[in-house]
Amino acid sequence: MFAPLTRFFLRRSDVSGSVPIIVQEVRVEHPRELRSRRSEWVLAVGWVLVLAKSIAVYWLCGRYAVPVNPWWVIAPTLGFAGVCTGLYWRRF
Repeated sequence: MFAPLTRFFLRRSDVSGSVPIIVQEVRVEHPRELRSRRSEWVLAVGWVLVLAKSIAVYWLCGRYAVPVNPWWVIAPTLGFAGVCTGLYWRRF
């Protein structure tokens, strides 16, 4: 605990007279991966399946008088599909 404190008080002044350089900004750019045609195809097929499921759920809830609003099933499905697609396009 006292070692850094004693080094702070006992350090010698800089005799060269130069001013220390302060780093103000650092940028690191990561190269983005190339877009995969296969991944985009899987996303497109996934969206077609999500839309087909949404239509089927909406139709089935109306046809068989299910006491649940179909949007309780459709909205989370569309939301999670949107999150997955957004993560692919943004590539965290």
